[in-house]
Amino acid sequence: MKSRVALTTGEDRSANVANALSCISDDIDLSGKKDIFIKVNFVDTHNQLCSTHPDGVKSLLHFLRERYDGRIGIGESHIFDAITAPFERFGYMDILKKYDAEIVDLKHDEWEMVSIFDTDFQPFDIHYSKTLLDCDYLISITPPKAHDAVLVSLALKNVIMGGPSHTYDDKVKVHQGPGVMNLNLYLMAVRHLPELSIIDGFAGMEGDGPLWGEAVDWKIAAAGTDSVAVDSLIADMMGFPPASVGYLHYLAAKGYGTGDMSRMDIVGENPDNYRRKFRPHSRFEDQRKWYDERVDRYLGL
Repeated sequence: MKSRVALTTGEDRSANVANALSCISDDIDLSGKKDIFIKVNFVDTHNQLCSTHPDGVKSLLHFLRERYDGRIGIGESHIFDAITAPFERFGYMDILKKYDAEIVDLKHDEWEMVSIFDTDFQPFDIHYSKTLLDCDYLISITPPKAHDAVLVSLALKNVIMGGPSHTYDDKVKVHQGPGVMNLNLYLMAVRHLPELSIIDGFAGMEGDGPLWGEAVDWKIAAAGTDSVAVDSLIADMMGFPPASVGYLHYLAAKGYGTGDMSRMDIVGENPDNYRRKFRPHSRFEDQRKWYDERVDRYLGL
C-alpha cells in the first residue's frame, strides 16, 4: 500500500492545515488513545518565522477534539525561556484553553537513557524525554526550514531534537559531525516515530536556518501518518532530494517509511506546481559529506 500524504495550498494558514488533515482523516486512528502529545517547534522563543504558528495548531486541535476527548499535551524544551513564555508571546493561550490542551515543558521531563555515538564511533548514553517515548499518539507540527547541520529541519527533526535533555547538555552531544549526527538522529527517531506529521509551510525558512534564515512565502501545508514520506516529499519540493538527507536516507533504507515519491499517494495538490528551491545553509557543502561507511556497516546497509 502506498503512503498517503496530503498537500494543500491557499491564502489561509488555518484552512491549509485543516484541509490537509481532512484529506487523510481516514488514516488517523485515535481509537483507544489516552495520551496525545503535540510537539511544536520553538527553537527561538521570540522569532515566529522559525517557530510553529498558533493558527496551524488551532486547526489541529479542532480536528482532534472532534474525534477525541482525552488528554492532549503540547510542548517543547528550551534552554533559556520557561516554556510558557513562547506560548504566551505567540498568542497560544486562548487556543489552548478552548481546546483543553496542557502545556508540557520537556526540559523538566522524566528521562530514559538512549544510546548514540560520538565522532570516534563510540557509544554513549543521553537523557531522552519519556513523554516523547511513552505517549500513545505523537504529533509533530512545524515549519519547513533549511538547517545548519543536516540540510533540512522538518517534522521528524522537530520531534527528535525535542527529546535530548538541556539539563545534561545532551542536545549539544548529539552534534557529532554530519556522518554520525545523521545516525544519531536515526537512532533517536526509531524509538518513537510520529504517528502524525504536519508541515505548516505557509511560510518557510531558507538560508541560514533554523534560526537566522530568510522567509519563503510558500502557502502550503502537508500531513500524513508516514513521517518519512511527509518529510521526504517536502524536502524534495524544497530542492533537497530525500536520498541526500542522511537521516531520511537511513530511515527509508531500514523500512521505517518511504522516501520514494512513486510509492506515495499524494492527495490534494500536485507537488510539481509548488516546488520552490530553498537556498541552503551557508555550510551546505560540509553538511552534504554525511556518508560514513561505519554507519552503513552498523546498520547493515
